[in-house]
Amino acid sequence: MDLSDFEPGTRMTLALAFAAIVLCLQTSCAQLPSGVDVRSAPCPQAPRIDGRLDPGEWDAAAHYTFSMQMNRTTGPVQPRPAELWVMNSDTNLYIALRVPDAERQASLDPVKCDLMILAFCRGEKIAAGDDRKILLPMMYGDKHVVVPGQDADDKVKNGNGAMRWEAGQWTAEYGFPLNSGDGEDLAARPGDRVKFNLVFADDFAPKLEGTEFGGVFTPSADDANGWGFLALAGNVGPEKPASEPGWLVKLFPNTAEPDTFAHRFRRLDSTEIPIGDDFGGQLTVEFLYRTFDGKTEKAQACVYLPPQVRRDPKARVPLMYNAGYELDAGSATGLAAKGWIVSTPHANPVNPMDRGPNLDVALLHATRALPCVDDAKVMIQGGSAGGYMTLMLTAESFPLVCATPMVPPVNWGYNAAYFLHNSALARAIPPGGKDPTLPVLTVVLSLAEIGVKTLGDDTDADSWLMASPLSQLDSITAPVQVVWSTGDMLVPVDQVGAQFLRAPKPGVYPDGFTSSIAALMKRPQTRARLLDLLPKSSYETFLLPLPAGAPSLTTGKPMTGQAPALDLPFSKTRVWSIDVVDEGPPQPAAGHFCYWFNPAYSPFMDWALARGIVADQITVPKLTRLMMRLQGKEYRPVSALPSGAATPVNVVRLDFPAAERADVLQGLIAFAADAERAKRLGACYSQLPPGLKALGPALGSTPEAIRRALQAAQAH
Repeated sequence: MDLSDFEPGTRMTLALAFAAIVLCLQTSCAQLPSGVDVRSAPCPQAPRIDGRLDPGEWDAAAHYTFSMQMNRTTGPVQPRPAELWVMNSDTNLYIALRVPDAERQASLDPVKCDLMILAFCRGEKIAAGDDRKILLPMMYGDKHVVVPGQDADDKVKNGNGAMRWEAGQWTAEYGFPLNSGDGEDLAARPGDRVKFNLVFADDFAPKLEGTEFGGVFTPSADDANGWGFLALAGNVGPEKPASEPGWLVKLFPNTAEPDTFAHRFRRLDSTEIPIGDDFGGQLTVEFLYRTFDGKTEKAQACVYLPPQVRRDPKARVPLMYNAGYELDAGSATGLAAKGWIVSTPHANPVNPMDRGPNLDVALLHATRALPCVDDAKVMIQGGSAGGYMTLMLTAESFPLVCATPMVPPVNWGYNAAYFLHNSALARAIPPGGKDPTLPVLTVVLSLAEIGVKTLGDDTDADSWLMASPLSQLDSITAPVQVVWSTGDMLVPVDQVGAQFLRAPKPGVYPDGFTSSIAALMKRPQTRARLLDLLPKSSYETFLLPLPAGAPSLTTGKPMTGQAPALDLPFSKTRVWSIDVVDEGPPQPAAGHFCYWFNPAYSPFMDWALARGIVADQITVPKLTRLMMRLQGKEYRPVSALPSGAATPVNVVRLDFPAAERADVLQGLIAFAADAERAKRLGACYSQLPPGLKALGPALGSTPEAIRRALQAAQAH
């Protein structure tokens, strides 16, 4: 994590906090002798930067023990015994510090926390560009001096750091390049001698009440007088990579090429990370998936594991799958702090709308198969194209606790037609102007232009419709809370319901501009809106006013502070809770929203998780889809004629056969664990035509018999 993972208001408070450290503490009670050289040792193997000194990990480092004089603004207080470790390779520097502290402080709202500042000085005095690394219990910041007393985040975040409190002491670890080349970091070579200090703040608060400070040399991070020097080891080569945490290696043992089922994940990297008041895990993995034309491709994902999984190898915990886009580390660790596993695509350059659901389907299957996942407690979330993906996965997956898509396109063909029809108008620059007529819309126009390369030039065709949640509604049976806006410029609300349309004033848009679904689409099937197709008994709509004080997003001014919260009502009896924010008509300078606010999904997710899976989540259409997956049959088979292609392509949406089968059976077994749900499953199965009864003529007449039939199928 770094400062960008926090709200602007929190970032400002932390920035003021760091300034307070460097401005208020100008005493120079020596810790190690002033001007002394701390000599680094050669590093044969990198340590894991997790805030824990594992046996043997720092044995090769130079080790210093000293008395750290602690100070308050009122004067010196009791010193503390401290230890420092330093080593370097030809490219990286590693530093660790251990200092006693009777109590862990880790609050960022309000700020009251323990922290470390590692600071470097290239000259006699601190100057612009000097490097510093900030550590809080859940944050690492790569920063530089703007002017003495003022820091800023580096444009490129290099290195890593972690601090961990255990048994009455803090252990901090840093690892970063000697010379990253970005101009805002330490620029050193093996054998160099650089001026530095490492400051510890205990119980820091912005007004410094009760705060104690100490340092390796002095308690100041902004006055280099009295600092010492770090003499880097000169005769060094590359270090071996850090060992990985054993519990993560055990959960993700495969480092060979991934396969299509048994070794689905290839572990690329793993580390322990701070989560809440404890430590969990973060992994980068590689896996295989099938593209829309049936080819096999590789992709990457990040998986975040809560501390419960580290502490108990037999733990099975909820899973939150973040669909479509990659979830940032700060948000992912926040969810993991709830005790949830978080899985998200990683480093994929193709927009979710254009790559289609296959990658996410494969990743969700592979994550659900992990032994630490409770398959009866799976949730999916995503926004925009990730919201689209959330709905596509909700139709495919079973069972689910809930899904929370935000501003999802539900008719991809219509949304693409809207982009293509208005592309020239949006990109046009008015006479005497510098910016496009519809600047935000221009950012997403390429999605449709790329989409025709797979789904074809005719956005009214079945290939587009079958790639849309609109064609999957009969198999969306889990609770869904979805948010749209009347003012959405990118996902027009005309695909949701006519009652939400808000007409713009004349002259706001150029002549020829339209978002009308009736004007853009030709067939009744592709002109249909979501609320035209959903049974009235399956949804409840809520038209919501803007929260008080929500500022406009169309002024060009940066948003600061905390976004006003928007409470989201939801139905406890119907599948769909549809929340539409009444922002008025779309505005040319807007994106998904015209105003800044924060929709609150947590009450819905907490309710759904507490309620658990209910029996009526299985229906005959849903079970039909599951049985077709077992048989390797596409639920909505369709062909596409990619733009410029001579022959159509049969569109593939299924995962690899063994993975499909395992996912279906695992989900059915989790569902049938409850007697009422098992009976419902058996009743729906009895209504299937013989050709779809992939598990035999009947499942059984009792919950126990149904479970035995499912387990027997899984064993084979």
